[in-house]
Amino acid sequence: MANQVMRILFLLPLAVIAARAEVLFRANFETGDLREWTQTGTRGQNATPRNAQVVSDIVHTGKHAVKITIHPSDVFNERQLRVQLGGPRITVDEGSETFLAFSLYMAEAPKDRDNFFYWEGTPPPRYNNVMTWWVEPRPAGGTAIRYGTGNLGRNGTLWDGDFAIGQWHRLAMHIVWSEDETKGRVRLWFDGKPALDKSVKTKGAERVYFCQPGIHRSPHTDSVDSIYFDDFILATTLDEIQLSPKASGHGEPRRAHRPGGLE
Repeated sequence: MANQVMRILFLLPLAVIAARAEVLFRANFETGDLREWTQTGTRGQNATPRNAQVVSDIVHTGKHAVKITIHPSDVFNERQLRVQLGGPRITVDEGSETFLAFSLYMAEAPKDRDNFFYWEGTPPPRYNNVMTWWVEPRPAGGTAIRYGTGNLGRNGTLWDGDFAIGQWHRLAMHIVWSEDETKGRVRLWFDGKPALDKSVKTKGAERVYFCQPGIHRSPHTDSVDSIYFDDFILATTLDEIQLSPKASGHGEPRRAHRPGGLE
């Protein structure tokens, strides 16, 4: 009997760890539509058939991805243009952790700054954008992918990388939520390689945070840009998310298979 008790006590921590490993949200567009985004609790913005198209010609894995396109007429208010999917909501506490990864692709270089992902808190006490990822053209040529904290990254750019056009990329994140900049933490991976590991303030007083992948602009601009997304995974542990691109050629463009063997 004593041996059985010791065996249970020995296995208990493993059982607790296993119970905490959970996929909270997954979206790969393999339904051929946007139904995976209808139960998130977050409203999309201007996600019309013209702006949010499930496609099969450019995909990361499987048969489908989504193409998000923004136009000058996609107005949210006098300062913002937005075309976004309603992403998942999460409840966070001091020290809680979030793991998320997704793949993205651009067939043409961005003409303006495109904010493609952020975390924002909800009332109470207020709406509070605490961190943002974006792409934008470099003055000397090429495309930058950047991450910053505060509203649309206004508290500082913490990561600046190169974004290759015509290639699938995988962005993964590990967020430790804290109002204390010495206790909060952000770890980023880009195409499976560590890109950032920094202590930083990651939240405000809000406890519920949401994301809206797509394209957000502030102020208004006149250009048209498109971004493709695929393979979203939101989870409670690092092991549950995919860090590296699965496309052939380690992230080179992958197009859906065509009848007769054409790609």
